[in-house]
Amino acid sequence: MADDLEALQQEVARLRARVQDLSTLVEASALIGSTLDLEKLIELVMEKAQTVMRAEASSVMLVNQALNKLDCKVALGVVGKQVQEIVHLDKGQGLAGWVWEHGEPLNVPDVRTDARFYGGVDRESGFLSRSILSVPLTVQNRIIGVAQVINRKDGRPFSEQDVELFTGFCRQVALAIDTAQMHQIALEQERMNQQLELAQRVQQSFLPQTLPGTSRDPFRISAASLPAISVGGDFYDAVRLDDRHLALIIGDVSGKGVPAALFMARMMSDFRFYVQQDARPLALIQRLNRCVLQQGHSGLFVTVQYLVIDLHRGEVRFCDAGHLPLIHIAAQGGRAVRIAGRMGGPLGILQKMRFQTQRILLQQGDFLFLYTDGLIEARDNQQRAFTLDRLQAEAGRRWFDCDDLLNGLFSAVHRFSSEGPRLDDMTALVFQWLGVREDDK
Repeated sequence: MADDLEALQQEVARLRARVQDLSTLVEASALIGSTLDLEKLIELVMEKAQTVMRAEASSVMLVNQALNKLDCKVALGVVGKQVQEIVHLDKGQGLAGWVWEHGEPLNVPDVRTDARFYGGVDRESGFLSRSILSVPLTVQNRIIGVAQVINRKDGRPFSEQDVELFTGFCRQVALAIDTAQMHQIALEQERMNQQLELAQRVQQSFLPQTLPGTSRDPFRISAASLPAISVGGDFYDAVRLDDRHLALIIGDVSGKGVPAALFMARMMSDFRFYVQQDARPLALIQRLNRCVLQQGHSGLFVTVQYLVIDLHRGEVRFCDAGHLPLIHIAAQGGRAVRIAGRMGGPLGILQKMRFQTQRILLQQGDFLFLYTDGLIEARDNQQRAFTLDRLQAEAGRRWFDCDDLLNGLFSAVHRFSSEGPRLDDMTALVFQWLGVREDDK
């Protein structure tokens, strides 16, 4: 009878301990929903897990997809911080690496007898591992990490009941970690979108807010720059040099993102400064080339087309630095002709790059269309490019004025690529020479 009573008391004690363990896990489950801060979340739940499992130490390692490593995110115990800095395991390396590779729990009662145990962490931290229970953190059949509890405080190995308890707990932990990671990704994406939006606004602010010309001037100008999803380096400008001469520039910095936008802003500043000193096409392009090289932007270069127009004679002198051919559209007949630069590559390539000034003579009503590659590289849903040939064909029509031409060509590109993403800025500048009136001669 006494033996039966003792056995009953032991069973009651075991059940009470079990209830206490489950109660602690319920508390941990409540903690899981209390924060989306990944490290704080892991630390909170692992503190509870370590208590329930009566372990000396615990850790959570997450899969680093970029490096294909298992990195320790949180380690609790006397050498936790050291362990967190040390652990970077390959798949299959150590007990945690084995669990990552095989996707199943692993209970090792004595690590000294298991060849899979990686002792490097103990050697570097001074910790002595005896028994380790490792469980995969799995979300929808995808392993995102491994959780471990190390050394039961009573010196005994972890039991099958411990494996069952810890495995069930880790299912909740895995879901919570995945949710927190997705939240971090969403926050980071939002921050990036805000930065890109700010960069686009800054970039657009460097473009001219108003273009020169009045109703009495013998010319008209229209321009537009439509930014892509990512900020880029397109720019244009128009500067009235004196009563008779007008300077136009269009350019495209290689690459995308904030570096290209900052480079574009510097180009605009340099142009506006140096065009006031010497506006001659060849002199200005050579000066800008030296500036780009001196600034030493690694890997960045810029294509440029720069024109100086004699508004009395309709004479255009221009210098091309690796940019796309400009399009000359005749008022009579609407014939569109491409005029490419004869020599000279992009700015920022060679110190002694050779450039050449070219000449165009406009007739009354003629248009010049300057653009960047975002127009001709726009793609439809079958990944076919708009192409320069198609742009030239669309340009070869009769146009009422600069706005009509600009809107017409942009609309043609949009119709072609309406279902495709815009991967690059689309920038264009239109100039029309109206000729000099008799009372202005």
